[in-house]
Order: sequence, then structure tokens, then C-alpha cells
Amino acid sequence: MLLRRILWALLLATLVAGTAVWVQLKSAAVPDQDTALALPGLGAPVTVLRDDLGIPYIFAESTADLLRAQGFVTAQHRLFQMEFFRATWQGRLAASIGEAGLASDIRMRVLGIEHNSRRHAAQLGAASRNWLQPYVDGVNAYVTAHAGDHPLELGLVGLEARTWELADLVALIHFVHYTHATNYQAELLAQKLIDQLGLQRAQQLMPLLRNLDRDAAQPDLAASAAASAPEAGAAAGLGGARLLFAPGAPRHGGIGSNNWAVSAARSASGRAMLANDPHLDNRILPGMFHPVGLFAPGIQAVGATLPGLPGLLVGRTQHVAFGVTNAYGDVQDVYVETLDPANPQHYLEGGRSLPFARREEVVQIKDSKAPGGMREQPLVVRYTRRGPVISDHAGPRGDRVLVLRTTAWEKHAPQLGIEGLLDAANAREFDARVQDIDLMMFNFVYADDQGNIGHRASGALPLRAGGDGSVPRPVPADGSDDWTGWIPKAQMPAAYNPSRGWVGTANHDTRPAGFPWYYTNYLSPDYRYLRMGQVLNQARAMTVADHWALMADNRNLQSDTLLPQILDALATEPTQGDLHALLATWDGVDRADSPAPLIYQALYREIALGTFTDELGEALAAEMLSTWYFWQQRFEALLATPDAAWFDDTATPHRETLADVIRAAAPRARTLLEGLQGKDPSAWHWGEAHSLHFVSPLRPSGLGSGLAGSFAVPRGGSGETLNRGIYDFEKPFAAGFFASLKLVVDFADPDKVEAILAGGVVERHLQRHQNDQAHLWAAGERRPWWFSPEQARAHARTETRLLPE
Repeated sequence: MLLRRILWALLLATLVAGTAVWVQLKSAAVPDQDTALALPGLGAPVTVLRDDLGIPYIFAESTADLLRAQGFVTAQHRLFQMEFFRATWQGRLAASIGEAGLASDIRMRVLGIEHNSRRHAAQLGAASRNWLQPYVDGVNAYVTAHAGDHPLELGLVGLEARTWELADLVALIHFVHYTHATNYQAELLAQKLIDQLGLQRAQQLMPLLRNLDRDAAQPDLAASAAASAPEAGAAAGLGGARLLFAPGAPRHGGIGSNNWAVSAARSASGRAMLANDPHLDNRILPGMFHPVGLFAPGIQAVGATLPGLPGLLVGRTQHVAFGVTNAYGDVQDVYVETLDPANPQHYLEGGRSLPFARREEVVQIKDSKAPGGMREQPLVVRYTRRGPVISDHAGPRGDRVLVLRTTAWEKHAPQLGIEGLLDAANAREFDARVQDIDLMMFNFVYADDQGNIGHRASGALPLRAGGDGSVPRPVPADGSDDWTGWIPKAQMPAAYNPSRGWVGTANHDTRPAGFPWYYTNYLSPDYRYLRMGQVLNQARAMTVADHWALMADNRNLQSDTLLPQILDALATEPTQGDLHALLATWDGVDRADSPAPLIYQALYREIALGTFTDELGEALAAEMLSTWYFWQQRFEALLATPDAAWFDDTATPHRETLADVIRAAAPRARTLLEGLQGKDPSAWHWGEAHSLHFVSPLRPSGLGSGLAGSFAVPRGGSGETLNRGIYDFEKPFAAGFFASLKLVVDFADPDKVEAILAGGVVERHLQRHQNDQAHLWAAGERRPWWFSPEQARAHARTETRLLPE
């Protein structure tokens, strides 16, 4: 038997090795390097240099040629990724991957991202079209003329490269809008809490927003929810739509990020500095961002963007450096609309019976048992005047339906807003251009070469006539439109050259004191932002290394509130003495090699479950707690009242307190951790449980995954630290959302920015530029990305000439 196993292992190893060689022969590292290629439409030759990381630096004689070449090079590097994401938002995944893609396809078709983007693209002005079209043409030049170089990965997942249209670039913006705007899921969760608890009790769990920068406290959103909430049971069961229409991110805590800028007063170089590390689920190699250097008359820039998005989203230009975080501006409302009892194909609107608009589609599903290997599923999407009905496919059948209204459906400006970011002359001009962005709700932090620093929240947010966006909204009885306009862009949350000498955001509440409009009810707790402030308020003479260290900071401020209560509760528990001893010496730093952060996180999780499960039930408690941003700040406030009713176990005749909940949680936490890492707590390590797994999209695990680029990294940090590594509450404790790239700009350095990707430049398997930067990232290293044209030329390893045809 042992000999047979050995022979099978050798055979499998031989097959894997042979496959690896074949894939390597079929999948070039970067196609057509050190050569000349035709690129139709160019006005003059373009040079593309690549450095030892494979980062392309593009030199062109005009902006149009620069963007055309950027589209071409991006397709060379990331065509599989571009096609996969396009298939996602178009609702075509099931045709390639079968039943596993069906829920996503239904979601995308109902939301109508593709349909709506085409409407928007038709309304773009000439200036925007002229800026975007060259990029599209560059992508298509690679798609059509270099089919022999297309990545093998496309065929392996059943995708086929197709030409792109300008509407596809618009659709990418709409897709980003959808994945970054998650308030409607919080609304559905809030309604489920109301259905379970009644409005008054549910309000005690509504998200709590806090920003200690403000001079005055903002009103508690939970108190205003009553004005617009349906009564308990009015939307019973409608929360089921959340499962189908959730993009996934909030179950890991939400897409996040940190960014900050410091003035010359806090900089060792005497010039402004900027740092940014966008937090995404970046585990699938080569990662979400594509780095690039861009050089043309009036443009000198280096940084990163999303494949399919021209220009830069993060980086440094000739005069301005900028980075982004998710601002979570609320651009979505869920409406509860009523069917006409006399005609269920109509809905009631202000006493009138109106027909649903309809769009009929067919979803194709790969199925080996079906004739031709493909089956079809008809899909009917209904609309009211507010948007698509999202409960038809995942909610109840009754006299009410859920409708999702978003700014993406009705705010179609003649520009996308990204067109002016590359050539802004200074910080003020950059700030003005950010205000042209409607569909990406970002916190832009920026600095310029004159020493100015600032922050601006982007996106078009509706003015709401009544209440807020905390819960689903019954349609006004008179049918009136309660979206009455838009928050003025110039009055969105912002700062410019604050006296303290720094600006920064961490997905927290950035509203200034007295902000007069509802902005959102779903934001990150303020732990990361407070830690940022602790360091930056004390900082003097900061260097690039100091900013790098702050991005890697593992201090967990959330523990400052709960840890003392854990220690008090466990002090009299002899069976938990070892856990108490390890926590008693912990300094609140989430180190990878320490047992204390693992013990703390397990207790935090079990204490939260022990607090809410008796009132909510297991399923609803897990759903709420999986949405970290919804409850964390509220739970911290609750800890100030250890005898609050929430800590009482309703299943017992006794009145329990927080200390009782903690003592009951400890054995459960111990059992969980012993199952993971053995009986000896002193041998436990946070990093072992909190590991990060970089994976290949083709072979994420199992035999051969290492050859496909996959590897694991023990991680410090947590969801509450600047060095972010949030985990899925229901699947503890592996890191899911983390810094997808890190970038620091010092305006005193004319040659480079210092940065690293959590991935690589190219997507092709068995090539070093698929994951080479991920290994450097894991080691805490950084590398120069060249800003100086002379340095880009001096460090070039290959040169490609793109020639007019």
C-alpha cells in the first residue's frame, strides 16, 4: 500500500511538472518585449519600458497616444482579469463556470449594471468620450491583433476575449459604485432586526457613528430611524433579498483603506508627504491594482489603477499626489412598494395603478447534462420608477416588493470625473476635479508640490426629504419623490490645510460639525482613525520609513475598552487562569507571534455572540455580527453599561451582566482555539490562525497550487488596526481584507515613489511578475516606482516600441 501511494505521488508530481512546463511555454511572462509592434491610431511612436518588477513606463507624444498605449499594455498584462470582471457585471459567469456563477449573474442582471452603463455612455460629452476612447482602442488592438498572445487562463475558465466598447469602461465605474456602496444591505439587516425586536428595541442596535475630531456631537441616527421605518412585520421576509444581492464584502467588514497626508511641518524633508494603502480582498493573484508610469507633454505620473480604468486612481502626478479610501456615502435606498391588489402586474403610486416596466433576459448556464453543454434560464426584471425590483428572485411572495434606488440609475453626468486627475496643476485644482466624480464615493486625500494638503469626499449623494437611509422606506402615500436634489459638491466632507498639519481618513465618519444633511449610517468604527491621529499628532520630521511603519502599525485600540473587563471577569475563574495571565501582560498590539491577540479575538467574538444570540436567534445574530461595521461601535458604547439588558440571558431566570457573558464565553473560546492550535495556550500564535493565503484563480488550493503561485503568510494586525487584516466572523480567523498596495510619496524626492503591490504586474501563471511583489509585501519591503523619466529609462530591463500603422 505504501509503495502504491509513493508511485501515485510520483506520477502526480510528474503530471504537475509537465503541466507546469507546458503552461510556461504557452503563457509568456509579458508578450512581445524588446520588440516593435504596430498600434493602429497612434499619432507618433510610443516607448514602453519595463523595470525589474515588470512595471510598464509609457512614453508618448500626446495624451491620446499615452492612453491608447495604456489600454494596450493593460490588456497585455491583465486581459483575463478584465474579461472575468466584465463577464461578472454583464451576468455571463454561469456560461463559463456553471451553476456556481448563477446567483451572481441574476444579481448583476437585476441590478442592470450593463444595461444602465450603456444608457450612461450614450450621455457622455465629447470631451469625456475623446479621453476614454483611445484607451478602449488600445485594448482592442491587443484583443484583435494578438490573439496568439492571449493568456491561456482565458480558455481554461471558458472565457473568450472580445472587443471592448466605451460603455465597458463606464460599466467598470458602475461596478465599482455597486461594490463600494453597501448601505442597502445595512437597511435590510436593520429591517430584520425591527421585525425580530420591534422598532424601539432594534434602535438600540442601529449603527453608531463617531468622529472625535468634531467640536460637537452629531445626532444619533438610530433616533431618527423611527420617522421612516416600516412597522415591525411590514417588510417581513424582505431581508432575504440581502443574501442574493450582497456583493460579499460587508460580511468581512466592508471594503476599507487608510490614507493620510502631512504638511512640511511634520516632514523630515520639508515637503508634503502622502501615504495610502487601499484595503481589498486581494488574495487572488495578481491582485486588483495595475501599476504604471505615464509620461507625455503635460503629464508625468506614476501609481496604480484598476485594469480597465484609464489614468491613475492612486499615485503621484507632476504636481499632486493622491490616495483613496471608501467614503461609504449612502447612494442607495430600499423602498417597500405595494402591488395593486386588482392587478399584480401593477404597483400603487400615490393612489394610481402603474404598470411595472419589464426587461426580459436569458441566462446561459454551462451544464454537461444539457444538449450542447448549455442550458438557459429565462429572467424577467421588473422596475418601478425608482429602480429594479430586487425581491422577485430572493424574497417573499405577497402584496409588497423591494425596489432598490441608486444614484447610478439616475445621475448620468456628461463625464465620469476621472478624466482630469492626471494634469491638475495644484491641490485646489485637483479638489475641484474630484468634485466632478458622481459614481465613486471615495475619500480623496491629496498633497501638492507647494506643500498644500487636503481631503475631499467624492460622489453624488441625494438630499432626502424625510428621515434617513437607515431602513427600508415605504413609498410616500402621495407618491411624491423624497429625493429632492443633491448635496452640493462643494459642501461634501472636506478639509484643506488644517492647522494640525495632517489630514487622513480610515472609512470613518468624516462629517464636520453641523453638517446639515444625512450622509450615511454605515461607516467603519473609528479605531484605525484614532490610532492614526495618536501617531500623526505627535509626529515630527517624518520620513518615508515612518509612514511605512505607520501602515504596518498593529496597535488595537478597540481592545482598550473590552480587555479590562475581560481581565476583571476572568480573575476569579481558576480554569481560565492561563488565558488571564497571557492577556494581563498583553499591550494591545496584534503581533503575529503572540498568543494574546488570538485569545482576545476569540473572546471578542464569543462575547458578542453571547450578548445577542438569545434575543436574535443564531441566524440573525450571525448575520448582524458578520457585518462588522454595523455593530462594532454600538457594542463598544454598550460596554459602558455592564448591567445592560442586552447582557442578560433571556433563557435563564437570573439577571446576567457583562461579566457573566465573558465567563460563559471563555470556555467556548478555549475549545475553538484548542481545536485550531492544541491544548497549550502559550504555544498559540495569532499569525498562524490569522494567516493570509495568496491564491491562483485557477488552482487556489491542493496539489499544484504552489506552482500556480499560491502561498500563505502569517499575519499580525486585525480588523481594528491600521495594518488591516479583517476576517469573516463566521469563518475565523484567516485574513480577508488587507492592504492591496502600499504607497508613500515624498515631494522632496524627484525620482520615485516608494510602493509595493500585494501581488504582481501580470496575471500569467508560472511567471515571477505574477506574485513577486506579494512576496516582498509579505516581508514588509518596499520598492521604487519611478517618477523621474530619467530613472525609468536608467532602470529599464526591456523596451517595446509601439508604432503607428
